[in-house]
Amino acid sequence: MSSFPITVHAINLPKRIDRKSNLIGQFLDKEEFSLRIVEPTSDPNAAKSLWNTIRNIIRKNLENDFVIICEDDHIFTQHYSARILQSSIGQAVNLNADLLLGGISWCKNAISINSNLFWVDKFSGLQFVVLFRKVYSKVLTVDFQDHDCADYKLSGLAKNKFVIYPFISIQKDYGYSDVTYKNNEKRRVEKLFENCSSSFAFLLKVEKYYKEFNGAMISEPNYNAISIPTYIINLPERTERLEHIKKEFAGRKEFDLTIVEACRHKIGAVGLWQSIRKIISLAIENNDDVIIICEDDHVFTEHYSKNTFIQNIIEAHTQGVDMLIGGVADAKYILPITEKRFWVGSFWSTQFIVLYRNIFSHIINEPYNDEITADGKLSESVVNKMVLFPFISTQKEFGYSDISAYYNNQRASNPPHKKFQDSFRKFELIKKIYQKHRNQLNTF
Repeated sequence: MSSFPITVHAINLPKRIDRKSNLIGQFLDKEEFSLRIVEPTSDPNAAKSLWNTIRNIIRKNLENDFVIICEDDHIFTQHYSARILQSSIGQAVNLNADLLLGGISWCKNAISINSNLFWVDKFSGLQFVVLFRKVYSKVLTVDFQDHDCADYKLSGLAKNKFVIYPFISIQKDYGYSDVTYKNNEKRRVEKLFENCSSSFAFLLKVEKYYKEFNGAMISEPNYNAISIPTYIINLPERTERLEHIKKEFAGRKEFDLTIVEACRHKIGAVGLWQSIRKIISLAIENNDDVIIICEDDHVFTEHYSKNTFIQNIIEAHTQGVDMLIGGVADAKYILPITEKRFWVGSFWSTQFIVLYRNIFSHIINEPYNDEITADGKLSESVVNKMVLFPFISTQKEFGYSDISAYYNNQRASNPPHKKFQDSFRKFELIKKIYQKHRNQLNTF
């Protein structure tokens, strides 16, 4: 890392005197920085103005290994120290980082690399960012469109993006934004940073929980005697779906099939949730310890193996898992726990789920209304949930959905199989990043 003081390029419109005063106050007692106020490039599009200003800063500092840029609403948190910043930059260099963020207001996925550094994918929040030399050329040459945002653009350009945690920087809420107009709502910005920070803290707790949980790895005995209660949701008139799903399970004696007539509701998603509740009530009556709920468009992938599947059901149970998911069309906050099981914060698609007895009553007692979606409610109400990876389940394309009118409208441009393929690639990327970056830090 460069020796102190480090130049910080702080972007400020001359008319924003209150913001300039805030900036000067933030850096006044920090001898490790040399503050340079930068007037933004003029452009009627505020996002373009910010982006072009970042470009100009980089052009004037091409010889430097990194530049620190901050916006005039940046605030240091109580977690900031020169030592933490220096250590984090050093770790980021070892991780071949493109950029390092002092704090963010949102991200789609995050992975803890260690207790004070997270990798993130798409993010928002550029109020304090360290840009490393390896990303300079991308920023200078990429085409920035009128609809682009600087933070999202950097998300796409940079592969190795890291955030210091606990956040050392957040945004001061002025009640307005010169760049992101939806942030004009009072306290919106503060809430976004609070929620994102809370999500990071929760991810660390989840990881710690599963590390400390005394879950035994199970060797593969003979599972031929095991048959799991499997409830298939089907509308009687959907005979083509019933025929399909019976073929999927044909010859698979590890599944004890029961066809359950789907509950009817004018809103398909509500009908699905009522069907899930109906099945859980049956499972309670039957004294089932573990069940599989399956929609009639489920398809086994080439990754399905009876012994591996049953082994994962048993091992997940020893880890306190309440729900195991065969495959998802998307997920937020993906955390590798074992080689084949990933914890997720929220997920989309319920075509194949395993539920354990401990969660039955909890799901039955969950309140719901006509806005419910099954994956949304399960994401929200079940904390200990994991996805099997590689996915063992995907969805067959029938050209329509009984659940979602939205997906019926989107099927031509984004069919189910494509969503699952994209999701598979995301899980694959998360797994590689998790293994790569943790190994990198361990070698230093």
